[in-house]
Amino acid sequence: MYSNCCSGFGFVDSLQWGNFLYDVGTGTTHLIDFGSTREYSKVFVDGYLRIVWACANFDTKTLMDQSLEMGFLTGEENDIMLEAHKLSGFTLGEPFATDKEYDFKNSGITRRLSEHGTGFLQHRLTPPPEEVYTLHRKLAGAFNLCIKLGAEIKCRDLLEEVIQDHVFEDGKPHPRDL
Repeated sequence: MYSNCCSGFGFVDSLQWGNFLYDVGTGTTHLIDFGSTREYSKVFVDGYLRIVWACANFDTKTLMDQSLEMGFLTGEENDIMLEAHKLSGFTLGEPFATDKEYDFKNSGITRRLSEHGTGFLQHRLTPPPEEVYTLHRKLAGAFNLCIKLGAEIKCRDLLEEVIQDHVFEDGKPHPRDL
């Protein structure tokens, strides 16, 4: 099982400053909200990393195929829902798409994500996998923290490090080899 206490995405989440500790000596902010830790199966982690990589590389086919396989989509969605799903994914992948520092504060990422919400509310046929609720909540908190702090981060480097070191056991080619 994989445990994750530091990332997630539900953009209506409010930022809880009491869940963070700033280390003046190192200039590092730490998440200390251990009450929301959760274990994720290897199958979920493998699939979700494939989705993140697809979104960071604007790879519509992999995003949609993996989303269908993981249960984010049923295969019966209309074009409005499919477009909202794709655009939301690509918006979330935006910080990881460039080798340059991503300017969270001036990105407008939360506003742009909320623009896709209507499509989900009106056209979603199935709820996403249960695991995604906690994951997206933490990721939203991390994004909101970056926005509030005016962070500029080379997110692509972080994703590439995770992808390179991750051992996929789903029988598919490694995403970086595609």
